Amino acid sequence: MFNRWSTHSNHLESIPRIKKILNRKTAIAIGGLGITTVVGGQLMTAELPMKNQIYDKSIEVVLKQFEEAGFEKVKTIKISNIEYGDNIDDTFVKVVSVDGEDWKEGRVLKSTPVTITYHAATDDAVELAFSSKKISEIEAKLDDAGFENVSKSPILLVEKGNIDKKDTVDKIEIGSSTYTSGYFYSKKLPITITYFDVSPDNIEFPTTLDITGNRKDLEKQLTTAGFSNVKWTAVADKEKTKHEKIRKSTINGENIENLSNIETVVKKQIPIEVTYSDFSSFAELPVSLNTTTVADTKQLFTNNGFNQVSETSIETNEIGKNGQIQSVEINGKNFNEINDKVIRKDSKIVIKYWNAEKAIVEKARKEEEARLAAEAQKAAQAQSQAQNQAQIQQFAGTSAGTVYYKNCTAARNAGVAPVRIGDPGYAPHLDRDGDGIGCE
Repeated sequence: MFNRWSTHSNHLESIPRIKKILNRKTAIAIGGLGITTVVGGQLMTAELPMKNQIYDKSIEVVLKQFEEAGFEKVKTIKISNIEYGDNIDDTFVKVVSVDGEDWKEGRVLKSTPVTITYHAATDDAVELAFSSKKISEIEAKLDDAGFENVSKSPILLVEKGNIDKKDTVDKIEIGSSTYTSGYFYSKKLPITITYFDVSPDNIEFPTTLDITGNRKDLEKQLTTAGFSNVKWTAVADKEKTKHEKIRKSTINGENIENLSNIETVVKKQIPIEVTYSDFSSFAELPVSLNTTTVADTKQLFTNNGFNQVSETSIETNEIGKNGQIQSVEINGKNFNEINDKVIRKDSKIVIKYWNAEKAIVEKARKEEEARLAAEAQKAAQAQSQAQNQAQIQQFAGTSAGTVYYKNCTAARNAGVAPVRIGDPGYAPHLDRDGDGIGCE
């Protein structure tokens, strides 16, 4: 029995018969003799076969019935649209038209036109029988037979314990039915060959994957399982507690929501994409700024992960403010005005501080000038005193040159200490400070 039909061109076939010599109501005179209507009707009419005797029967069987009944004008229409079945020569009558009517029962003239429409195998149908289960040999045979719409569907198996099944065919689907050896099939039917793909690239999909955990654990699981085509996509997330938390996982483009829906064996190169939360582009601002120096303030931000920290100075004449923090701006906004304490770590942070270096230099310059002036004055005074002393010594040498005291002890023993310029015995070695009075 056939299973599927297609529409093809019809083939008209005619079977010649003797011309009609009687109509349905009158008799014809032959040799001057009259033949009655009853006798004429019996000779020139025939009983039509019953419907169940011809429908779904082969064209040969149906034609034989009409021929044996004596019908003279029998025409056949062949519709080649049976796409597969167990016998390529089978035919099936589906419509019998008698005198233009799709079906009629009873007796009619043998000259009544009869048209029999029957179905047969498609013109391109061929019988298929495979002697091998190897997919390469089956593909070659289908190709030689002229089948063009052939696709393959693999059943993945790991190598261990399945080497004998490698590249063997499990089943063949032709059209909407499963292939049966010896059946005929239209070359236009699509064919799907399901075969066993046994390869070292096939791995068992782990059913214990933690697709709701964190990246580190899942990456370890996938690597251990042998997957080689895993893409990790980070999504910036300001919640530090969700850092590297798995958001979504797909395998071959399909969401991994229920691991039980995934094939137990897959290719290790199957594309897997994992999307996870990433806090690494964010950093937490300090709760407060309790630092006093630029260096300490800068370190406070860099220690928290900020990488765009700079400083700028504001001039002041108040030396006491030098180096003190004036303000901290983040992306142009004052630190104290920012409510969100988690921001991008590449935010521009500018530390502004007071700079009194010019005032300090000016003060140092003035102090140096004052010191140099005082030293010059002292030197002048010393020079004046030296000149005075020289004059005194010259005078003492002329007036008291006859008296000599070796030292102040001698002068004191002589009862002349202190000795003034002009006194007998006065000498410069007794007046060490040069004030004109020795042995004070």
